[in-house]
Amino acid sequence: MIYVLVRFTVEDLTKWKPVFEEAASLRKNFGSMGVRAFSKADSPNEVTILGEYADKDKAMQLFQSQEFREATQRAGVKGPPEVTFLDEVVNLPA
Repeated sequence: MIYVLVRFTVEDLTKWKPVFEEAASLRKNFGSMGVRAFSKADSPNEVTILGEYADKDKAMQLFQSQEFREATQRAGVKGPPEVTFLDEVVNLPA
C-alpha cells in the first residue's frame, strides 16, 4: 500500500467538491482504497488530499492520465497539483 499526498489551490471550493466526488470511480480504477480531503482553515481554497492506494505504479498512472488532467481542469484547480508518494513508517494509537 502507498499513501499519496496531493496539494493544490482551487478557484472555488464549492465548484471543486462535486467534481472531486464524481471522480471517485476514476480513482478506484487506479487502485484507490479511499481518500480524505482537507481545506486550510484560514484559506479554504487551498486543498490537501490524503489517499490510500493499493499500488504505487497504478497511483502514478492516475496522476499522469488525461482523465485526471481533465477532471482537475473541470474542477477549477489552479496550476499543476503537488503530488507526493508516502510510505508509512509508524502508526501509533492515540
